[in-house]
Amino acid sequence: MSFITGPAIAADMAVKAPVVAAAAPSFNWSRCYGGVHAGYGWGRNTNDFGNAIASGPTENEGFPAEFGPFHHNTSGGVAGGQAGCNHQWAPNWLVGIEGELWWSGIKGGSTAPEDFNDPGRFSRFESRNRWDADLALRLGFVAGSNLFYAKAGAAVGNFRYDETHDDFPSTHACPGGNECTVSLTQTKVGWLVGLGWETALPVAPLNHWTFKAEWDYIDYGTRNIAYPSLGAGLQSFPVKDTKNIVKVGLNFYFP
Repeated sequence: MSFITGPAIAADMAVKAPVVAAAAPSFNWSRCYGGVHAGYGWGRNTNDFGNAIASGPTENEGFPAEFGPFHHNTSGGVAGGQAGCNHQWAPNWLVGIEGELWWSGIKGGSTAPEDFNDPGRFSRFESRNRWDADLALRLGFVAGSNLFYAKAGAAVGNFRYDETHDDFPSTHACPGGNECTVSLTQTKVGWLVGLGWETALPVAPLNHWTFKAEWDYIDYGTRNIAYPSLGAGLQSFPVKDTKNIVKVGLNFYFP
């Protein structure tokens, strides 16, 4: 007859007991972060450049096709960085603030040929968005390692406008009677809204990196820029710029 001691039974039960793995901790969204992004943007520029041309002393033909309109679509790449902080004030809700700064290659232009009175001549208006920055509030819904959010705030953008005609700075004053180009820059303030998704990357035990995808819409409103033809009746004209941006990026959440 064999006897099983108490310690032996306890050891056998310990071996046969199922092993329960510890649950992986959820991502901590209530932290500050910094990151980078890149993407593509497209938009629309509307302007009254044609009205300014038509107001010149030699352009007494009303508003024929040679004077526009010079509205045009814009497009190009963007790349930059962002930084912000979040506060998860409820199990599934988060509020945060984020600032961004990015280079922009979004640009476009429109050309109109002049009529038989000026054979071979043309007028052109070009716009280029050179850089942007924004400061926005984010309201997010947290689902474990995923964050779905909306954002709204203020944006600042720098633009370069190129005006091409043959009356700068005065009537037919361009060298050789040809066209010449004047470049103007303007920094505008507008508003921004956006939607995004952010997800924690599986890089445990660091648990600091996220991937994000976002869409933004920016409206810079209507602002006046100069028309540098001294003989023109209009010495300035309105320009409006709007754009959409889609971008992806990475964020690092500080411990």
